[in-house]
Amino acid sequence: MKIHINPKDFSSKFRLAASVATSRDIKPVLQNVKIEADKKTGVVLQATDIEVAIRVHVDCDVVKNGTALLPKERLLKVLDLTREETLTLEFIEDKIVINGEDKEHYALDTMFPDEFPDIEEFKEIAYHMIPAKTLQTMIDRTIFAVDPDNVKYALGGVCFDMTGQNISIVATDGKRLAWQESTGDCINNHTVEMGIASARTLQLLNKALDDKSIGEDADVKMAITGTMVRFQCQDITLFSRRIEGRYPKWRNIIPETENQTPVNVECDPLLSAIMQAQVTTSDHDPGVNLTFEKGKLTLQGEGKERGNSKIEVPLVFSDTPKTLKFDPKFLTDFLKALDAHAKVSIYLPPDNDPTKITADDGGYVYVVMPMSS
Repeated sequence: MKIHINPKDFSSKFRLAASVATSRDIKPVLQNVKIEADKKTGVVLQATDIEVAIRVHVDCDVVKNGTALLPKERLLKVLDLTREETLTLEFIEDKIVINGEDKEHYALDTMFPDEFPDIEEFKEIAYHMIPAKTLQTMIDRTIFAVDPDNVKYALGGVCFDMTGQNISIVATDGKRLAWQESTGDCINNHTVEMGIASARTLQLLNKALDDKSIGEDADVKMAITGTMVRFQCQDITLFSRRIEGRYPKWRNIIPETENQTPVNVECDPLLSAIMQAQVTTSDHDPGVNLTFEKGKLTLQGEGKERGNSKIEVPLVFSDTPKTLKFDPKFLTDFLKALDAHAKVSIYLPPDNDPTKITADDGGYVYVVMPMSS
């Protein structure tokens, strides 16, 4: 295997693949990135930690066909530090030999690629397709609500429901729920009910979709079948194991609000006020009181040996005053996922019941449980 690379261009793709390669000693060969070079089909990088796997096509000049393992940590340092415009990577015996055009020369010890599992291409004929930017927004608006303490179980993942053109992504940790709905193209009747992908898979997917090689109009193919979750966008393919287990019947959690008039408020002022009121809360009592009253929303926070705060936000409101207490993080996570100028609608519950909040751009619903006063 012998290739010529532009270090800057190669680095972004290699770094993406390396982020999937395991850092643990469970199987040393998986601490590397596999490279396959072919004069006809080009260069492909592969990496996996058993749970997640990635294939990335890279534009390189292939001098000699072959396969090798690239040591991720050492090669990343070379790519970060090099001052060369072009580097030559060649697999010779048990080393990756790197030569620059000027004064840089390296020989990195490596392993033979025989035991590295082959990562297949996206071959599904039934899938959903959605614009990459839309999918990134859907992920950003839901992933924060997963349960971080149960990453290998249902609530530690993000749930996909896909039927016809309708695509829903949902996450909940049992105390709050985030649901984003959109539409896409359904190819060959691909249907998914409660297909759960790990949060790490979607974080890696978001990172991949941020790569400069992904065009503004790029689409993502999504297929959830059997035990696998698969995504493909242009020259990047990402696979992961599907999280097993029962997901809550999430649609039943969303409060009925047909006969309720919401309180409307702009995102940025509300976010700022919550963060200001949070200054005087404590770990023992982190809650912030939101009091809706005529013409204003008053936010108050108080903590032992922390002091107290009172922040007011102008509001169009003329009903009976009502106070709800929330964990401020649950509100700020939701608001940070929105555009600063977005408007949110808060449906005040009759008692201390789950509270439904929606965004004015449609398709986004958030449900959060108030704290006990």
